[in-house]
Amino acid sequence: MRQIKQIDIRERNLKNVYEYVLHNSNVSRAKVAKALELSRPSSSSLVDELISIGALFEDGKKEEDGCVGRNPILIKTDFRCFFCIVLFWKATGIEASVVSMCQEWAAEKRVLYSSHFSVLSVSDYGKRSIAIIRALRKELEKNHHYIGTSVMLPGIVDLHRKGILSHPLGINEDMGKRIVSDIENAGEDAIALFNDNAILGFAAMNQLGLQDKNFLYINLSSGIGAAYFMKGQLFGDAGGKLTQFGHCIVCPGGKKCSCGSRGCLEAEIGEITLREKIQSYIGEKNDYALGEGKYFQWVFERKALDGDFFTEIKEKYIHDLSLAICNASTMVFPDLILLGGFFYLWGEDFLKELKKEINRIGFTYIMQDLHLNYRKEREEEIQIACADYLFSRYYHFTSRGIQGIHLG
Repeated sequence: MRQIKQIDIRERNLKNVYEYVLHNSNVSRAKVAKALELSRPSSSSLVDELISIGALFEDGKKEEDGCVGRNPILIKTDFRCFFCIVLFWKATGIEASVVSMCQEWAAEKRVLYSSHFSVLSVSDYGKRSIAIIRALRKELEKNHHYIGTSVMLPGIVDLHRKGILSHPLGINEDMGKRIVSDIENAGEDAIALFNDNAILGFAAMNQLGLQDKNFLYINLSSGIGAAYFMKGQLFGDAGGKLTQFGHCIVCPGGKKCSCGSRGCLEAEIGEITLREKIQSYIGEKNDYALGEGKYFQWVFERKALDGDFFTEIKEKYIHDLSLAICNASTMVFPDLILLGGFFYLWGEDFLKELKKEINRIGFTYIMQDLHLNYRKEREEEIQIACADYLFSRYYHFTSRGIQGIHLG
């Protein structure tokens, strides 16, 4: 059993104070002490330390509590002089953003910079990311403090094998190990790589206030993935190994999947298969970039022109997706399922038909209380969630930062 050290207790208490101030209004030192069951001197010492590192500040306003005596001064979260770099690896290149770590600010205020960077070859994602990080740090560290870089990608981030695997990006196991090695050997610090579904689910939890719920987030993009959250905690880690929802078998012996199996959900209704069906239907190649939703939009635009083709695709989606959801729900029993990514393009009628099919074929006792909703993400919400997950997972108040390269 790992022995708990005094510094671990201090770290936990500092984090608890910061989180309490972040998620509550009109907070004073006395309220912190009462809410977290700390002594007044301990509470005040923790607040002072957080103020000294720029995590909190006293805004000068006083709490009007109606009591006799001096009204206490309110405290709020700070970190306004700190920033995080966010990199989203896509098939079309790298989307880079700079996010302020002042978590009380509105989303549009927190995203300080965004730009797209090309990648010459698939093997260059690691080296290109390091170059972007160094260029942004050189410019921004003149007036701000760097916390770290959060990298989000569509694929598995494997801590134990020290690699990544991403079929949407064309990164196989060997190449994934080389890319991770490029990052680890570059001499940079405070970098973490995360599966995109984990970050998207984390964004949904924060935006919708789902910290007390058990919910499954399902993402439709170039692939199909999911992340499961239990009372505010991500199931497993943010590497994506435990929630490979897109590789549930929904059609035994069906279409060959990039993972090696046959009949996976992703192989049956994923974007690559949809592209093949569209190209067969129109009799020519139609090479949109994957992951941008172009093929899904094409199908929906054909609804008025060819209802039979649209209905065929829709019924296949409903059949296969309902099977996968029913199987997943019997294992994790979610209160809520959120359909994110490009699912919302199907519209409300699709959602009603999907619910009906789930209720028809699923475990009645579980499915009768299941809520199913769309989740449409805004770009800045994803950028902020990527930065905030890095902070919540790896930032240490006692050491004043993030150390090391982290996978998941």
